[in-house]
Amino acid sequence: MPLDEASAKRYARKSAFLEFCEKDGLSVLTGFGIDDLKTAPLKHWERLGGPAAYCHLEGSQGFVGVFIAEIAPGKSLKPFRHMYEEQVLILAGRGATQFWRDASSDPITLEWQAGSLFSPPLNVKHQHHNGSATEAVRLATANNLPLIMNVYKSPDFVFNVPYEFTDRFTGQKDFFNGDFKPGEEEDRVVNFIPDLNAVTLDPHPERGIGFSRLGIHLSGNSMVGHIMAVESGTYKKAHRHGPGAQVIVIAGTGYSLMWYPGKEKEMVRIDWQPGSLLVPPEGWYHHHFTVSKEPARHLALRRGLRLVGHPWRPNLSEHEGGHLLEHEDEPPEIRAVYEAEMKKAGVPFRMPPVQRRG
Repeated sequence: MPLDEASAKRYARKSAFLEFCEKDGLSVLTGFGIDDLKTAPLKHWERLGGPAAYCHLEGSQGFVGVFIAEIAPGKSLKPFRHMYEEQVLILAGRGATQFWRDASSDPITLEWQAGSLFSPPLNVKHQHHNGSATEAVRLATANNLPLIMNVYKSPDFVFNVPYEFTDRFTGQKDFFNGDFKPGEEEDRVVNFIPDLNAVTLDPHPERGIGFSRLGIHLSGNSMVGHIMAVESGTYKKAHRHGPGAQVIVIAGTGYSLMWYPGKEKEMVRIDWQPGSLLVPPEGWYHHHFTVSKEPARHLALRRGLRLVGHPWRPNLSEHEGGHLLEHEDEPPEIRAVYEAEMKKAGVPFRMPPVQRRG
């Protein structure tokens, strides 16, 4: 039955977040993936004081997205505070971010480089500075701005509320010390990672031969994430989970396949390299395939909100009631295509034969 006219107009209307972007002059990038966040086109955003764009991809589904910004050599962005959470990844360049409370004139300074990751505590004033006189800085922040703007529909509230979340940050000088501690929401609690490539990951062969992972939770925020690696000549088992996981490639080259259950003939393929972004939609199977001689390393930044929404179990086999697809149950053409890709690349295929069920 077709929609009535009123319903059709409601479905066609932009979200409050996209209406904000249009009115505020924030460029929006769409699709299933971004080839390279380091070279994606940006436009000046006056609120930030520099070139920027927002990646609002299909799989984000109004929860989480990635904001890209650039800082010219020797320059700084405007001071900023906001009621949405974000996790900041430095894609290129080096510099520093200063953080301060309203009652303090003594800011905390965090120095960073390409590959660093940190998360400003919620609604804390901060300002990003480029530390080079010759090289631009490019950064990407995974954040829940779409969710927050769609709820409050007020830029003045989102960017100008003076409230301080002292349960998360009280101005402590060692807040960004980089120590990894046992976590409850994820494997480790850490507020600053100087170099994502240097982090030791835990092996998880039950999720795929050559797969390793470490879950991270930063700055007491609700958003979480994980660093994962897929060794050369291998690919991770397909799995399904909730919306909004922003997968950013840190190292290696390869591709990912995504498809809705029962729609194998409509698979979406995303080829990736360092700097690529992809976001699997909720409930879609997706594989990550490493084609390079070196391992692939990805950073997946997610909305968090544990026990909100469908109870996805991407780390548990479908044979045990979870949402992890075993290799013997995947479409046969998936492995055949990967073996052909490896042969073309001249990289050894390292996975054992599949014993298919039935």
